Amino acid sequence: MKARTIILIVAAVTLMFSTACLNVIPKSTHVKPTNYLLTEITTELPPADSDFLNGAFFYVRPVELSPYLGDSRIVTRTATNKVLFSEQHRWGEPLGEGIARVVGKNLSGLLGTLNYSAYPNRKKPRNDFETGITIDRFERISGKKVFLVGSWQLYQDNEQVHVAALTETIAVAVSSKAKTDKTAEVAALSRALRKVSERIAAEIARRLGNK
Repeated sequence: MKARTIILIVAAVTLMFSTACLNVIPKSTHVKPTNYLLTEITTELPPADSDFLNGAFFYVRPVELSPYLGDSRIVTRTATNKVLFSEQHRWGEPLGEGIARVVGKNLSGLLGTLNYSAYPNRKKPRNDFETGITIDRFERISGKKVFLVGSWQLYQDNEQVHVAALTETIAVAVSSKAKTDKTAEVAALSRALRKVSERIAAEIARRLGNK
C-alpha cells in the first residue's frame, strides 16, 4: 500500500513539473521569410525572319558577384560602408543565376531569337557570342532607389572583344507599404537588368551590322 502511494505521489509531482515546464517555454517568434524572383521585361518576339542575329546563337556566362551579394538575404545599403541583410526577405534562387536567367530572356526578346542559353543551363553546340556580367553592387539605397554597378563583357571565339562599365539607378515605385513590401524594390532591380540587357543587345546588333 505504501509503495502504491509513493508511486502515485511521484507520478503527480512529475506531471506537475512537466506542466510547469511547458508553461514557461516562450512562444516562437520565428517569421517565415518571403522569397522573391527577378523577372524579365516581356518583349513580344518578332516573326522568325526578323531575327536580328540572323541565326546566330548567344550564351550568358556565370555572373560574377561581389562576395557580400552571394547571400540569399536581400541587401539594403544604409551608408557608404554599411549594409543591412534582411532576414525576412530573401532571393528564391541564387542571385547570380537569377541575373543570368533574366538577362538571357531579355536579350532573347530584344534580339528576336530563341537561339540562346544562360547559366546554369548548358551552352548550345553553337555559340557565336557570349556575354559575361560582373556585379559589384545590386541593392536598395537611400531615396527609394536601387543601384546597380558593375561591368559587362562580350566574347567571340572565347576572345573578349568588348568591355564596358555598368551604372544604373532606378526609382522604386511609391507604395503605401514602401518600408515593408519588397515587391516594388525587386521590380526596380529587374528594370535595372532590362537597362543592362538593352546595352548588350545594342552592341551585339552593332557588331553584326558592321560585318
